[in-house]
Amino acid sequence: MAFSLSRSSYISRAYNNLWPVVVPIAEFVTMDLGKSISDESGRYVITGSDDRLVKIWSLETAYCLASCRGHEGDITDLAVSSNNALVASASNDCIIRVWRLPDGLPISVLRGHSGAVTAIVFSPRPSSVYQLLSSSDDGTCRIWDARHSQFTPRVYVPRPPDSLAGKNNGPSSTASQQSHQIFCCAFNASGTVFVTGSSDTLARVWSACKSNVEESEPNHEIDVLSGHENDVNYVQFSGCNMSSRLSMADPSKEENIPKFKNTWFNHDNIVTCSRDGSAIIWIPRSRRSHGKVGRWTRAYHLKVPPPPMPPQPPRGGPWQRILPTPRGVNMIVWSLDNRFVLAAIIVKTGCKYSSEMVISVLLEVVL
Repeated sequence: MAFSLSRSSYISRAYNNLWPVVVPIAEFVTMDLGKSISDESGRYVITGSDDRLVKIWSLETAYCLASCRGHEGDITDLAVSSNNALVASASNDCIIRVWRLPDGLPISVLRGHSGAVTAIVFSPRPSSVYQLLSSSDDGTCRIWDARHSQFTPRVYVPRPPDSLAGKNNGPSSTASQQSHQIFCCAFNASGTVFVTGSSDTLARVWSACKSNVEESEPNHEIDVLSGHENDVNYVQFSGCNMSSRLSMADPSKEENIPKFKNTWFNHDNIVTCSRDGSAIIWIPRSRRSHGKVGRWTRAYHLKVPPPPMPPQPPRGGPWQRILPTPRGVNMIVWSLDNRFVLAAIIVKTGCKYSSEMVISVLLEVVL
């Protein structure tokens, strides 16, 4: 893989209380690097790729501790349980496999999706550490017990489009074939709700708690977040980075717990990003204002500023046509204190030797 530091950087100011700082990080030739994550202790790295293998590596020795076989398709996502006992792998073979950490012993095989499994994540809730959330190209989400293949998962299906024409609390309906794909999913810090992003330009918020509907009936979203103009390809709740850090800290040592002055940012705010080149921050409404309106409201619409214009050719040189640069926000993450979001944008450069450029965008939300 060709890799070189970018030569240029620029800072752009956007108004409406937003100050994005855009810094090109690196240029590289496109290639599939697969998936990789670290465990909660930082002792292991788990990787998965288009070779259909899941491998567990020791960071101390750099040796491969286990090579987990069984998938019949590319590995699309990986997740580690908060108690560091299990690692789950998703694949475009429509199956989720769960392995023991660190020896890679097979634990369960979770079947039920009819499309590629696009994302998986374990619940951060201490009483539900083995609950595994998955999203799929079949347009549904499921919550599984990662330890048991025979248990029936809880199925989540979006409401039909006709019930979304007004508000998002229309009548319930049975599960049906969905016309869109769900690309991503994420729990909030307490594990009580989760958010998804899909190909119909919408993000949806769901309750992760058991509902009163029967097991045969699908669960529906509690809110629909509309504002993007293209696929919603990454979502995240604020406070999740902090909850993960605190779960590994020794509660008896107070110095392990970071203290931040601005507590406003510790609520269940949501950030969504899209291939339309923008990110939106959503904040929860007060309980009094729920009623017929959504539970989350759009607070900031962060549009990625255009890249700097390429240098003009010298006088007499060949004329170059300046084309708009295709771009989209591929990933976004909250800072530990939830005051910033860091977005990763891949820009098509059109260069012969370097087809894509990664740009990081640091956005500060100021009240």
